[in-house]
Amino acid sequence: MKFEYKIVIMGILFSCLCILLFTYGTTLGQKTMYVYQVGIYKEEKNKEDKLDELSKQGIKGYCYQKENQYYVLSMISENRQEIDTHASQVKGILKTYKVSKDTTVDILLQNLAKGVTHD
Repeated sequence: MKFEYKIVIMGILFSCLCILLFTYGTTLGQKTMYVYQVGIYKEEKNKEDKLDELSKQGIKGYCYQKENQYYVLSMISENRQEIDTHASQVKGILKTYKVSKDTTVDILLQNLAKGVTHD
């Protein structure tokens, strides 16, 4: 086989390897977290009322503050089916975030409050 053909074949193989690495390799250290948002409030009292309402329904609510607004979440999970089941019981908006594998719920809430998200 001619040397030029070998170079072309090696170039094509290397390109394919790079495409696979950049496409799938970057997601190996990531996970998806699903967040179910049930309200945005300007008044702290309204936020507390919503969290109390969730508590009475047996739902542990979450909250973070960003730009003078309170965001109330009724569920944070890595399990999409769990969120979908929850969504059939509570009215809200589903949001999806790609985060590093070591991200916890607390870290996610801190990042959301700072405006650091990976939608």
